[in-house]
Amino acid sequence: MTYSILVFCYRKPGTTPEQFKAYYEGTHAPLLRELAGPHFPLSHTRRYIHRSEGQGEGTKRNATTPATVLLGGQEDFDYDAFAELIFEDATAFQSFFSVMQQPDIAAKVAADEEHFIDRSRMPVVVLGETNVTNKE
Repeated sequence: MTYSILVFCYRKPGTTPEQFKAYYEGTHAPLLRELAGPHFPLSHTRRYIHRSEGQGEGTKRNATTPATVLLGGQEDFDYDAFAELIFEDATAFQSFFSVMQQPDIAAKVAADEEHFIDRSRMPVVVLGETNVTNKE
């Protein structure tokens, strides 16, 4: 059974949603893959909150870029993206985590995150069972 985690990412103040996504996709994700090497997860899926410049009232953090909320409030969607990392199992995750915690690698990741992520806010959670219902 696979082992999955979710990482909630908030963009650094002064960074636009477009800049955040471009940096994550073009620089940060490739760096993580390079640094983790064979310990990289089976997949690292990033999903971004849809935001519209000046369309409605946002939060203090996203005053000019509110989320396109269908149910709930703006405050429920103050984060900018979440990433799902899927590993073969818990042991594979522990190997990845150990590699990423090595002082030289952790310093490189932290320095890179300083470019686009609000590092004071980055909750991470382990996912439980996944169930899927398909159309047919």
